[in-house]
Amino acid sequence: MPNSTQLRFGLYGIRSLEAATLKETTLEAVRRTIRRKIKKSGRLWIMIRATIPKTKKPLGIRMGKGKGSIDHYVTPIRPGQILYEFDRVPRPLAVQALRAIQPKLPCKLGFVDFN
Repeated sequence: MPNSTQLRFGLYGIRSLEAATLKETTLEAVRRTIRRKIKKSGRLWIMIRATIPKTKKPLGIRMGKGKGSIDHYVTPIRPGQILYEFDRVPRPLAVQALRAIQPKLPCKLGFVDFN
């Protein structure tokens, strides 16, 4: 996915204001929260994917003997990057969704309008 800083599909977007690294489980939790807020009629585009594998050795295993197995996937987030886009929802509902997901993410978020 390219590092997009402008809206491409929706009328509203959620933008990262700080750099961070997100796990795939965090992305799924945020997606569920947004979907719960905007219901079925709203359109949602997820502009980021967790594609970088992180490995971890099992607990109680000594050092050496090769690299550990893949534990989870992450994605780097850059300042200004659009994370999610919405359409077919009123503006107050989109701002509500932003407020609902802010505590779940490790970086500050901003709201973007299509102008």
